[in-house]
Amino acid sequence: MSQVRVEQGLLEGDQRSGVFRFRGVPYAAPPVGDLRWAAPQPPAPWDGVRYATEFGPAAVQTVDAGADLGADQSEDCLYLNVWSASLDPEARRPVMVWIHGGGFVNWSASMREYHGRSLAERGVTYVSFNYRLGAFGFLNHPDTGGNAAVQDWVAALEWVSRNISAFGGDPENVTVFGQSAGAEAVRTLLATPSARGLFHRAILQSAGLEPLAAGAGSGRGRRLAASARFFEQMGGSDLAHLRGKSVQEVRLASLMSSNTMPPPGQVHTPANLAWGPTEDGKVVGADLTWWNPRVPVLFGHTRNEGRFFIRPTGPYGGPPRAVDPAEIYTPATLANMAAVLGGHRADDILAKLGGSPYEALEELYTTALWTEPALASYRRFVDLGRTVYAYRFDRVSPANRRSGLLACHCSEFPYVFGHVDPSADGFDERDALVSDVMMHAWTEFARTGVPSSPDGTPWPTATSTAPQLTVIGEETRNRPLDISPVTELIHSLRADADTP
Repeated sequence: MSQVRVEQGLLEGDQRSGVFRFRGVPYAAPPVGDLRWAAPQPPAPWDGVRYATEFGPAAVQTVDAGADLGADQSEDCLYLNVWSASLDPEARRPVMVWIHGGGFVNWSASMREYHGRSLAERGVTYVSFNYRLGAFGFLNHPDTGGNAAVQDWVAALEWVSRNISAFGGDPENVTVFGQSAGAEAVRTLLATPSARGLFHRAILQSAGLEPLAAGAGSGRGRRLAASARFFEQMGGSDLAHLRGKSVQEVRLASLMSSNTMPPPGQVHTPANLAWGPTEDGKVVGADLTWWNPRVPVLFGHTRNEGRFFIRPTGPYGGPPRAVDPAEIYTPATLANMAAVLGGHRADDILAKLGGSPYEALEELYTTALWTEPALASYRRFVDLGRTVYAYRFDRVSPANRRSGLLACHCSEFPYVFGHVDPSADGFDERDALVSDVMMHAWTEFARTGVPSSPDGTPWPTATSTAPQLTVIGEETRNRPLDISPVTELIHSLRADADTP
């Protein structure tokens, strides 16, 4: 029997291949009715046994991106999942808590990509959870604030702190990790006073970095503007009126206010998305320098992030098409995006970009949204004296080589979660070795605060003298921090902004 007792009652999960699974565990009351846009409340206790053998509902998706969520959608979505190879409270395994991405508008913890059996086999207790998305989670209302989802994240971590020992986990050794919007959530938690002490290490994959050097504007400004558009769509901001609206009415207004469509002549970037956490000085600290100095950080990005969004077969979210990229990614589009992402250095940046318009656009897109912000974060962390480790994921699987996606955004998922099968089409034996490297580094960081290679070699910390990062590719090597001319030009915009 796979039974554990948590604060609310007795749970029964299941077991597969030596790993216990508990799915669909409520960590807060359903955020419906009068709790819509309210801070999460404790879940109700239950009598007898609650079966935790199915995922809880996914949050309502603002954008239907065609992903297999692994569960139905519902406003009643505050559920978590646990994988562990031990239910001994004395095991005190390191805990890894995953925060899923999806631009704060879609995706779910129940997606197959995030299942945690392989991580649990590595000796950690793994937790994933859902949280409110879009306007449900991030609407800025004068009576409720704008960070309901941030409070969901804290509530999940509080549940972990109080209950995870029943699943063999150590509440004094919790790592939060996430990718894309999930990494931004991790960065936000580093500046959230109520989360302090609830986690002890942080991993940021492909986001959670410094704001862009140019373009996108103030995050807080986008949140407030989106909320104003939402109120207009809904016919007012009276809270009782809004709570009386149907789920589908809220979802549609959330979509219409989300900035998912690019301006004419441009391509969509995730930096333009409207919904997300707000630095309000209350729930979330007003300045990133609050970053908790006692929490070591592992952060990085993939080499070709942009190819997930501007794909050789067409933009993300649209139907794949057998077309020449030159037909949809034109020199005019490249010039427009250089003006947006390169500011007054646009012409200099265009002169440094090589290859076809598509290749140049992808380099600009990846550099402006990930590579340069990562460089800025690297230098900021060093200046603040933080313990930080940086990586870049370069591995290109056979399938991604064929598709042209290369080492795109999200391409590290199967490696981190141990879902690489070299006997399946799309991967090979080298991919299995890379997965072993990443799983070892991630779980050792969770265990000790220091990522290392399978042979025990620790990864280098960020430093101002001979700065290095770890590159994960055909082989994993520590290399000098390489800064391309395009990265340097975009980075110079930060110094320009600081010049009186």
